[in-house]
Amino acid sequence: MLSYQHIYHAGNLADVHKHAALAWVLDYLTRKNKPLSYIETHAGRGLYDLSAAEAVKTGEAKAGIGRLARTFASDHPYRRALDKVAQKYGPNAYAGSPLLAAELLRPMDNIHLAELHPQEHGALKATMQKAGGAQLYHQDGFEMAQSICPPEPRSGAAYTGTLL
Repeated sequence: MLSYQHIYHAGNLADVHKHAALAWVLDYLTRKNKPLSYIETHAGRGLYDLSAAEAVKTGEAKAGIGRLARTFASDHPYRRALDKVAQKYGPNAYAGSPLLAAELLRPMDNIHLAELHPQEHGALKATMQKAGGAQLYHQDGFEMAQSICPPEPRSGAAYTGTLL
């Protein structure tokens, strides 16, 4: 849906669960000293300000990441990534999955991110320029994934970023 703005829902309970699982998967995949490909079909903007009016309006972040962030053990990959993002971007910064991937993956890994929404794509571009290398696609994510598969390198993970 082209009108969807994730800022209203960033950091909600579902986000926390899926991002914690994603962080664990990426941590597991990077234990081998082999490059991998990360493909995300619905990237969003990558970085969210939880003090923004849109985020405060719904209160979803307060009930999600605001309540659960410190329940993760300090050595959990999600907690490590959250701490890095807070240090780099401030205490109200919330990492979307593209920024989590950038924090958890290595320079030898390939990151492919698709975002169709014009404003979200522009924000994603700005976020990823600061975060490091990623290949960005301003197109339908499923079309992007089909166009680059099988990726090089062939091992890795694909993430839709949505609850289907």
